[in-house]
Amino acid sequence: MLNNGQYFAFNIWDFESARAVIDAAASIQHDIILQTSTGIYKALPACAFSNFVKTYAAYRGIHALLNLDHCKEKETLFHAVNSGWDMVMADGSSLPIQQNIDFTNEVISYAHAHGVLVEAEVGQVKGIEDDVIVRQDAIASREEIAEFLHRTDVDLIAVAFGNAHGEYKVEPNLRYDLVEYTTSITDKPFVVHGGSGLSDEVLTKLIRIPGVKKINISTDLKMAYKRGIEKASSSWSQPINASKIIHDEIMSESVAKMKLL
Repeated sequence: MLNNGQYFAFNIWDFESARAVIDAAASIQHDIILQTSTGIYKALPACAFSNFVKTYAAYRGIHALLNLDHCKEKETLFHAVNSGWDMVMADGSSLPIQQNIDFTNEVISYAHAHGVLVEAEVGQVKGIEDDVIVRQDAIASREEIAEFLHRTDVDLIAVAFGNAHGEYKVEPNLRYDLVEYTTSITDKPFVVHGGSGLSDEVLTKLIRIPGVKKINISTDLKMAYKRGIEKASSSWSQPINASKIIHDEIMSESVAKMKLL
């Protein structure tokens, strides 16, 4: 398990992106959370990937947790539990609140029996991230937040408070009051989705709210990968050099985010 503290959780897509983020965390001696989307999870050799992450993190002298992010499929969530993932996000946010509660509790029952943590979401974070598509705002209500927390034993809670997946096209109207309300009624760690694109000032403001423990970063890491590819375009005759350039770009972006903590 990770030490008590605050974490950026980085969405990675293969062994090399995972290695770059672990190297970043090791460079400042900070434990890390790595996340895979449902699509990426299905494309990876799950058990081998889990073993790699744990072994390489230990080699670098830190701890790393694996989280299956935004998964709506019960069978896939159970598969991740059995494949060495430490956390899973049971994403029933598109369902009516009662169905979201029932779905989450079913996953919690299975995951907790295997020592795996469960994250869930109230309201629906908009934007596009892999197969997560929300076409309009669905900000959580205080009543739904309170009901969900009262009727589930979820380990981490995410709330839609005006945040979005992907790049922000305009300045987001964030409902900090919902974040503060949620953290005032529970000691469960609060998760901020859509951390990419938020300014350092906004991220710092969120980090300073007691109870905010996890901020998800996906698009920023993919943009770092894109920059790395562009910089490495003249080095393809030496693949190891090209790989290092891409690795270092992802690592640099990860370090910059983690230093905010």
